[in-house]
Amino acid sequence: MKYIVTAQQMKKAEENADRKGLSFSAMMDNAGAACFKQLIKIIEDVKDKTFVVLCGRGNNGGDGIVLAHKIKEKGGMPLCIFVSDLPSSAVAREYYSKYCGNGGLNTALYTHHEDVVKKALTNCDVIIDSVFGIGFVGETEPKLASLFRFINNNCDNLKVSIDVPSGINATTGEITESAFRPDVTFMLGAAKKGLLSHPCFDFCGDLVLLDVGISDESYEDYEAVFIGEEVLKHIPPRKKNSHKGDYGKLLNIAGSECYIGAALLSTKAALKCGTGLVTLASVKNVCRSIAPAVPEAIYIPLYADADGFADSESAETLKNKLGGFSAVALGCGLGITAHTRTLTEFVLRNFNRPVILDADGINLLSLNINVLKENDRGSGCNTVITPHPMEFSRLTGMSFSEIQGDRIRQAREFSVKWNTITVLKGVNTVIAAPDGRVFVNITGNAGLAKGGSGDVLTGIIASFAAQGAEPLEAALLGVYLHGLTADCLAESVALSGIMPSDIADYLPIVMKNLP
Repeated sequence: MKYIVTAQQMKKAEENADRKGLSFSAMMDNAGAACFKQLIKIIEDVKDKTFVVLCGRGNNGGDGIVLAHKIKEKGGMPLCIFVSDLPSSAVAREYYSKYCGNGGLNTALYTHHEDVVKKALTNCDVIIDSVFGIGFVGETEPKLASLFRFINNNCDNLKVSIDVPSGINATTGEITESAFRPDVTFMLGAAKKGLLSHPCFDFCGDLVLLDVGISDESYEDYEAVFIGEEVLKHIPPRKKNSHKGDYGKLLNIAGSECYIGAALLSTKAALKCGTGLVTLASVKNVCRSIAPAVPEAIYIPLYADADGFADSESAETLKNKLGGFSAVALGCGLGITAHTRTLTEFVLRNFNRPVILDADGINLLSLNINVLKENDRGSGCNTVITPHPMEFSRLTGMSFSEIQGDRIRQAREFSVKWNTITVLKGVNTVIAAPDGRVFVNITGNAGLAKGGSGDVLTGIIASFAAQGAEPLEAALLGVYLHGLTADCLAESVALSGIMPSDIADYLPIVMKNLP
């Protein structure tokens, strides 16, 4: 599994690995080898290229020494700069003794050769930061801060950080003013929670997670895990001898005369994802507009108020129909009025199977969040909410920066408190469950930053829930496949040109080619 950890959790995992037989020396050697392998993927060959490796006194500095040795073995020309003093940790001293001196690596102390170091930094091919790693807290001492500022402002060469960019708190994501700013960060063993917070995520360059041999059993505690291909086992199977009723009945309560597209996109995505029967409940003009484009759907026309939103009779119209559905999606383009609030609260109070709330469904929930506790929602958790950070802010009362600063914690605490599955959208979408488990998704790209993408995601999640996937499984599948489809489209289409409707249309092709 690919874990997300705090600095303390990572230290504990390393101690456990050492006790289980993977020594700290072996971990350091594995780290250097993994970093070298990844470096080769970026620059193809180290032969005759020059490298400046900035080494700290601890184990992160030792990782840099091992990487420098491997670069030299393959014909590269590394220079190890010890930025404050020679290594002090036992394992780093071991590799310093092994690889430095006696005709080994070229080394220098920054404090003794400041001008020489700066000249080397501006003229080398690659700068490698192995100064602090996960151990950094507080502020960077002035001389080192000056060095990092010089690199950030004057060096245009490739910059790589090992594990954590120096000057960043691995747990909180706090960034010192003079932190080293890399093009790529090689995270070792597990992802560090702080690097996934915002704005820290944008500061770290490309994040690459590297295996250093620490077993899953060594991670006793962790903040979250990345979701990946393993979620695909939850896709509901299609039997040879089956009919439409075997694949769920979804009610999509969506759309208004102002937001016709939201109803179309969410309905189409649900059908494309395999739901046997999808019924759209929306105002008459929306149903009339969409029916030619999506003839496969069933329609329940609702009366509209003077502004084109569902009117006061909507809840009554759906009252006797809810029992026939296996899941409900609610909120895409619905609008925020007294009547749509009544409709939303009616569904949450009276429907005991999965409900997926998006957009205006979430905004309406924020007006009376206690409605979540007015229905036990059947056994387990049957509510999925899919807010972006501003919707989550309305729901919780927290500021945007509070949410983005620790997305994992905020999503987890909300899910535990309100017994919901929370899909906190954005870069590295967070999926939190009421039992405290948290998952982070890394599929997707900036092509999804377009109105309508969330409607498609809602349709996908609701489709899987309607087909019988557990709500958490449906959320994980939906987020992963939504992003994966965007990634596949990006191979042949400019990110700026990816349309939400393209995601819905291309989804079956992606699912056809899944491993």
